[in-house]
Amino acid sequence: MNAARRRVVLVSEIARLGREQLDALEGDFELVERYDLDNVRAEDLLAAGLEGAWAAVAGSESYTGPLLDRLPGLRVIARCGVGFDAIDVDAATARGIVVSTTADANAEGVADLALTLILACLRRVLLGDSSTRAGTWRPPGLAGDLAEATVGIVGLGRVGRNVARRLSGFGCRLLAVEPYPDHVLCHELGVELVELRAMLPQVDVLTIHTPLTTATRTLIGADELALLPPTAVVVNTSRGGVIDEPALIAMLESGRLAGAGLDVFASEPLAAGHPLTRLDNVVLSPHAASFSRRTVRRMLDSIRTSLINAAAGELPEGCLNPEVAR
Repeated sequence: MNAARRRVVLVSEIARLGREQLDALEGDFELVERYDLDNVRAEDLLAAGLEGAWAAVAGSESYTGPLLDRLPGLRVIARCGVGFDAIDVDAATARGIVVSTTADANAEGVADLALTLILACLRRVLLGDSSTRAGTWRPPGLAGDLAEATVGIVGLGRVGRNVARRLSGFGCRLLAVEPYPDHVLCHELGVELVELRAMLPQVDVLTIHTPLTTATRTLIGADELALLPPTAVVVNTSRGGVIDEPALIAMLESGRLAGAGLDVFASEPLAAGHPLTRLDNVVLSPHAASFSRRTVRRMLDSIRTSLINAAAGELPEGCLNPEVAR
């Protein structure tokens, strides 16, 4: 291998699905496909699979300080997506490793799925589908409505803002929890900023769009869930750890909540026979909010640009730790 040809290990399933978009990198980079490492936590497996890597096109696998110590040539972790809870960014920074995400690339795709889950839960789409297939026709009871509903949005970042824009077309009353709000945007969309515990008793829908951090882990716990009306539905397309999953399951099993739409879980992939799979008031999605043609194309365009920039000594798009350049 040419000494100047940098090894880039493709781990993310996103990279596999849009592999042809990375072909243009082949001349200056050696692309190694290791999609089997996506979502892996075992340090030995990752260290072996990433050996000799200059960059990793990361999925949901775990990057810890001890792992990074075993990868002395690693200079870039380019994450497909915006979540970075599986990466110890401080450890990467201390070792001179740039960490980047695909910033705006998937915001609209995730917002689309959030809206899909909201509607599917409120209108009981899966229950209606199963009863129609079973020949029992309409299920008992009435569905909810999104028109003029009160929707609570936890997090008004890129995804949350796009969700708010979509919901404004339904005439919803929009409440939001956001520590660093864009007041101009809130005024434009009619979003009312509130405290979390004040918001929860008012909502028909709670939709979560905050990153998983120490501060947001189990942000929506048993006490918070108990504040929701029994007719409310909960939608999560951020990270499973933001919700206390056992508490959510207990509320759904008891009928204390009307339903939930979940694209993310405390542990992934979701195990066969998991309690959530047995509930008919839950819509499940396999952490697939970014898995659409437009979103994959945009994400890999961002990854390609990031790798080229990093190789040229420039900070890549969506860099989380620009201090490494100092």
